[in-house]
Amino acid sequence: MRLKFGYVVLLLPLQSALLLAELVWPTPNQAFLKGEPIEAFVQATASGKIESGLFGCVREEGRRFHEALDLFPVERDAKGEATDLIFSVLPGRVVYINDRPGWSSYGRYVVVRHDGESPAFHSLYAHLASVHSGIKEGGWVKAGAVLGVMGRSAGGYVIPKSRAHLHFEIGLMLSENFEAWFKRQNFKSPNRHGSWNGMNLVSVDPLGFYRAVRAGNVLNFDAYLRALPVAARLRVFFEDSPAFIRNYPGLLSGKMREGKLVAWDIAFTDFGVPKSWTPRYEDEGLLGNPGEVHILSYAPDRLKAQPCQRVLDFKGGGVVLSKQTKIALELLFGFH
Repeated sequence: MRLKFGYVVLLLPLQSALLLAELVWPTPNQAFLKGEPIEAFVQATASGKIESGLFGCVREEGRRFHEALDLFPVERDAKGEATDLIFSVLPGRVVYINDRPGWSSYGRYVVVRHDGESPAFHSLYAHLASVHSGIKEGGWVKAGAVLGVMGRSAGGYVIPKSRAHLHFEIGLMLSENFEAWFKRQNFKSPNRHGSWNGMNLVSVDPLGFYRAVRAGNVLNFDAYLRALPVAARLRVFFEDSPAFIRNYPGLLSGKMREGKLVAWDIAFTDFGVPKSWTPRYEDEGLLGNPGEVHILSYAPDRLKAQPCQRVLDFKGGGVVLSKQTKIALELLFGFH
């Protein structure tokens, strides 16, 4: 197997090559492959701070979370518009196409679910100038397949030519029943994107994943998730298997067995990805009622170092569930 960025090939260490499918860089820019600094491929916001184009608490002095990696173009036409082709990073199924830029802050975007991986994570490609006519929802694409052209489409705001870029995410979907949750919130605007609304997606750092693969530190996406630090562990009393764990059985820690299921112990990453699920049973003598959420443990130093998007917030000398974690649990378990 080979790790490919655009059309240039990087040979992986043997153990990675045996277990990891071909991984493609999503744009023609070869700077990452060549080991160049982030200034050679990351698009900053209007602030001019290069970190603002990275994943994490990088916007508004750390107060605002950015769930993706922003990549600038290397090719432009005579009018100065970006013309870089955008590639699917792995083989997968096209699960969603939004070709109406005014309908989302993502503008035009495409989502590909990589069913050959475990867990079957998705990649999302946003702000496209156009979507390739050859791709259709439900269709299969190869690694390196052209999905569209880089651009600056966006709903509700304007991205200038000088900051045209690809907004590139990788992550997991929280709920198959997102529409029901959305309707209960009484938002002023409709949900036009089904379950592939950005509010229903949780992400990991794309650049961190690529760096780990290039270094030979991980064999696949599952290994990358497992290596991510745990910010908090929660116990959710719920007497069934939620759709999330049925969709991502690779996140199951420990085996399902005979007996009455009463709860789930869930490990969350810094930015709220529920990466590890352990089923708990009645014969273990756990105390709690259906719907209760117990905080089992947390990493105070990690929480304090993170200015936004925390799993837990500090309050009254202790910690409480953050707003985003409450929303995630509502989506994961159908709580009202």
